[in-house]
Amino acid sequence: MTDASTVVPLVSGLGGAVIGAAAAIYVPMRQRRHQSRDDERSFRERLIREEISALTRLRTTGRAWLDVLLRARQSLRAGLEVELNRFDDEVARTSLRAAAAAYQHPGPVREADQEVESLSTQIFNELQDLSWKLRAQIVEGPRAGEGIPEFSAQFDRINELRAALNVKLLERIEQLSRQLLR
Repeated sequence: MTDASTVVPLVSGLGGAVIGAAAAIYVPMRQRRHQSRDDERSFRERLIREEISALTRLRTTGRAWLDVLLRARQSLRAGLEVELNRFDDEVARTSLRAAAAAYQHPGPVREADQEVESLSTQIFNELQDLSWKLRAQIVEGPRAGEGIPEFSAQFDRINELRAALNVKLLERIEQLSRQLLR
């Protein structure tokens, strides 16, 4: 028979080795799991922030293009000369930004996003049409005895579409902001 004094240290030594091995496996595994969750959360937050930024750009670029057209109309109505090259440059710059903002929307396609896309397309088309009309007016110059066309109905239509788009964009931004707070 073996002496109990030799078995107890052997059993406790084996127990300690098993506990040490389990800890050596379990602790890194648990740390990786936490790191993976943190990485996933950071990735999701980054995507949400990018989408909010894209929605904000979509909102501001359309307004910048509209401002260029409003200034040109105001100058024409006041009888001031509008420099064609400058007008073309400003329209090109703002329209390219608006187009880039519309096509760089990173969010997943949802019904609300389809509405945003539809409204954006309508606004883009209206702004493009109005740009061509104002450009033609600038090239033509003032006509003797005739006033400058107002294009008020088209400006009103653009503003209505922009108001509808802004509602959709702000709703989406609010949803995304709530997801960030979770």
